[in-house]
Amino acid sequence: MKQVQAEAKACFSGSDSESPDEISLLAEGRASSALNASLDVFNGALDGYDTALKESSSIPSASVASNADGERDLAWRGVNAYAKAMTAHPTDATRTAAIEVKALFDKYGDPTSLSQTEESGVLHNLIQDLQALPAEKRTALALDVWIADLEAKEKTFLAAVQQRTSEQSARVAGIVKQSRQKADEAYDSLVETVNALVLLEGEADYATFIDHVNVLIDRQKTVLKTRSTLNAKKAGQTGTPPEETK
Repeated sequence: MKQVQAEAKACFSGSDSESPDEISLLAEGRASSALNASLDVFNGALDGYDTALKESSSIPSASVASNADGERDLAWRGVNAYAKAMTAHPTDATRTAAIEVKALFDKYGDPTSLSQTEESGVLHNLIQDLQALPAEKRTALALDVWIADLEAKEKTFLAAVQQRTSEQSARVAGIVKQSRQKADEAYDSLVETVNALVLLEGEADYATFIDHVNVLIDRQKTVLKTRSTLNAKKAGQTGTPPEETK
């Protein structure tokens, strides 16, 4: 006798999974009122889960961090352009110091096109190198005010990112977790309804639906297994904990 696998977590393996929507489409148009009612609950829970996921990425601190990222980009561009301009300074000592400073910027390249984390790494190293320059060279270029501005903008960004991470963690642990649980429960109820209808009415009207859903579940199991293997390999290579499989 055919039955749907009770594997809710395999269906909800992450926001990139289309399995829940596919299950809804497969079940639409079924004559059973019990199945339709269970499907309505499932769709409602799924919509709630999708909404929670979207809202988790639109927290207030996200825009603050984005603005802070833009400010540090402007600070880097400003001091880089200043150093470049000063390489044409008529005074030998100033021009020589400027050439040395510009070489540091060229060494690290333009970090504003990198990911936020990578940019932070570059700016951290660049700021340290600039601060390590002899005082007379920084003075000749009036460079300290530029370094201080860049460092302040970077610290503001890092603080905003920390706040964003805290808010996202709280949101995921709260609303997203609750909506995920409701969606899982609705899926379990849908599976129980289908399997009960098979017992009562026979599998003829539900065989195709069951086969398709089980294929989707097996597909998601494969996705989860692959992710787990890749994360384990990554952890072994870098010494860092593997990413959590969602």
